[in-house]
Amino acid sequence: MAAEAPDPKTFESWEEAFQYPIPAVRGMERQLRRDIDSNREKLRTLVGASYRDLLGTANSIIEMDGEMHNVEAYMGEMGQRCNTRLLEKKGTNLRSWTGEIEAPTVMVESARYAFASQLSVLRSCPDVISRLLKSGGSVLLAAKVLVISRLLHTKLSQRPNPPPYLDALRNRLASLRRRLLSRIDRRFKNLELSRDLLVEAMCAFSLATSSSPKDVLRHYHHICLEAISENREESTAGHENMFLALRIYVKTLRDTQAIVPGQLAYALEKLKSISLFKSQDVYSLMELNLDVHERWIGDDIKTFTPYLRHDDLSKAESERSLRQWAKRAFSSFLDGLRSRIQDVQDPMELVHLRRKILELWLSNHQHSLGIDSAETLDGLRDVFNSQSTCIIKARASNLAGIGIIVHGILQNWQAGISGLAPSLWDSSMTSMEMSHGGQTLRESLMTRSIGRNEPLSRVFQEYTAFLESIEALEEMIKKIREARWADDIDEVDDEDDLLDNKQVLLSEDDPGLLQEELNNALGEAYASLQTTLDRSPPHGEDVNRGQKSSFLIRTWRELRQRLPKSYQDQNFGLSSIPALQGIVADDTLRVPLEKCAKRIAKLSTKTLLERSLWEGDPELPVLPSAWTYRFLLDFTSSMTSCGSDIWTTQATNTLKRELIRVLAPLLEERPKAPAPVVNGHTNGKAGDAETKVPEDEGTANGEKDEKEKKNDKASNGTAREPTNSALANGDATTQQKESKDAKIQRIFDTSYLINATAVRDMDSKGNKLIQLRDSLSEDLALEGKSVERMKKDAGEYWKRTSLLFALLA
Repeated sequence: MAAEAPDPKTFESWEEAFQYPIPAVRGMERQLRRDIDSNREKLRTLVGASYRDLLGTANSIIEMDGEMHNVEAYMGEMGQRCNTRLLEKKGTNLRSWTGEIEAPTVMVESARYAFASQLSVLRSCPDVISRLLKSGGSVLLAAKVLVISRLLHTKLSQRPNPPPYLDALRNRLASLRRRLLSRIDRRFKNLELSRDLLVEAMCAFSLATSSSPKDVLRHYHHICLEAISENREESTAGHENMFLALRIYVKTLRDTQAIVPGQLAYALEKLKSISLFKSQDVYSLMELNLDVHERWIGDDIKTFTPYLRHDDLSKAESERSLRQWAKRAFSSFLDGLRSRIQDVQDPMELVHLRRKILELWLSNHQHSLGIDSAETLDGLRDVFNSQSTCIIKARASNLAGIGIIVHGILQNWQAGISGLAPSLWDSSMTSMEMSHGGQTLRESLMTRSIGRNEPLSRVFQEYTAFLESIEALEEMIKKIREARWADDIDEVDDEDDLLDNKQVLLSEDDPGLLQEELNNALGEAYASLQTTLDRSPPHGEDVNRGQKSSFLIRTWRELRQRLPKSYQDQNFGLSSIPALQGIVADDTLRVPLEKCAKRIAKLSTKTLLERSLWEGDPELPVLPSAWTYRFLLDFTSSMTSCGSDIWTTQATNTLKRELIRVLAPLLEERPKAPAPVVNGHTNGKAGDAETKVPEDEGTANGEKDEKEKKNDKASNGTAREPTNSALANGDATTQQKESKDAKIQRIFDTSYLINATAVRDMDSKGNKLIQLRDSLSEDLALEGKSVERMKKDAGEYWKRTSLLFALLA
């Protein structure tokens, strides 16, 4: 059975409470809160409806005590000054003098003294009001003096011949009234004004303008709304004026709920409970000298009590008026906030402003009873989310500038300059500054290795600036997501769900919405950029199409390698790159293929020199032809001129496929057999078109023919020595033998080229070079072992020589 909870009333010190487990401490806390509430209700019951009477009694006791002290002081002074004999003489003389004066004379003198006293008090009233306004004194006292001055002015103006001086006093009093009302309005706007002074200012306004509580509340709300509008329209550095506007809004809500109608009604009722002339603060004004002029002031002024309706505003009406004002004021504040933050383009500044505004509202919203806090919070969120979305879209749209730069570079392309990439082996590399860890050297190595020339650097710098702006947006969203909103301890348990909802709205929903906007904006921006770049490839008749395509490939590489975190589409640009690689491949192959075609055409006019290097039994070629070397050297040189960074695996495979496609038909055209040579001269028209064979080649051919004849004789046993010079220089059998050897050599060259152009994922059935090699093997009816041996030798030789053609390998 669980132990009984301890009774906190038995504790001698507060430390004893924390010796128990946390659940027990929480139970004691709830018990103490219940006891406090119970005692509060008991006290309220005891006081009851007599609360105001008790306050009035206490004030009366205080006033009576002060009056008794004054009476005792006056009586003491009078006792000191009293002289019985002198008083008797004065009394006797006064009675005799009064008896001798006629009654009409007494009335005239009394009226004259009354006029002089009233005019003296009236002349002093503007000075008193002016002094109170200058010194920051009580506005309620100034309003009381203003009312008394108006009464005196009205009474003096009713005389048969009023003095002209009254008009000047009237104008001055009107000016002081405007100053007083202006001072009251400034107090309404003052954020540091206490509620007691605010009630005093409201009573002063009611007294100076004869307004009811409804009119006072309406004017108070109007002034606060003006203050909010003034702060939102004020152009100052920073955003302090927006914080002031929101603080005015919050303070107005809290003060209105606390003051109206209870405290205001009580203050107005107290104000009309005693005449203004008899109020202690007015009577004690030295400038008025009321103790001297009181006997000559009329009773209508001395007994004047302001008529103020203090009970015409109910609580329901004040709440309804407050809700209407809150809706207008908050709408005005949101308009100003929305207009002000349109100039905020820094995401971090926007996050800071959002944090301060929301903290200010959330720390006070629980005191704004009757106001929809959720709607207010949604309004603030909508303003900041809208501006954040505008910043996101504006920054994402800057990506289009890259397309404009690329298009301008292609339109103003300078052959030999725009496409010129800095060499990695330039002599200027050795003279670079090596301090600070060789930062300059490392950057230069990176720049040259990827072919980043001046046009590409412009694209790189623009894209870097774009990425930095996007990273700032991502950091903004991260800050919003990581923000934690402290729970308000004073809130009741019923609002726990609201607190959780607040955390979800501000730290989950808002960053989620902004992240989605950023993803969509980047997706649209990158899609638009891809469309722009897809329209940029050069046309077929452009002589610089290869260099331009290389520039576009490098541009795509810069874009794809540094995609922002919020956009990680790995398929971006993939569909555009193969076409560009095909253009570069065509441009790279054009010159080497032209030279290769000329060399292959000359094979028909030359004797096969490589025949002497054949090895094995039967003898088969182990080296490719010279034209193959030259072609591959020219080919790799052309690749190098485009830039080594261009030739990725995909680009190299595209180039190899294109090479296989155009090279196979050149090799497939069999070279024509040379015309018969008789006595050192060609026979027929064929000799006219043939190239003359040099003497050293002729000698070599002769040596090779002798060797071939010996091999034929040894193998067949039927060959005979030539009997004439025609057979010695080459008969039909020798020509056929040379044609067969050329085909065999061509099989080896083809095998070597097959290894050089090998593509991993390419089907052998689609490789025209393989088909050509198989076709030549079938034409010569070579044994399978011979063909396989040539394949193996060609593969081994490619392994030994592949580093000479590194880009191709």
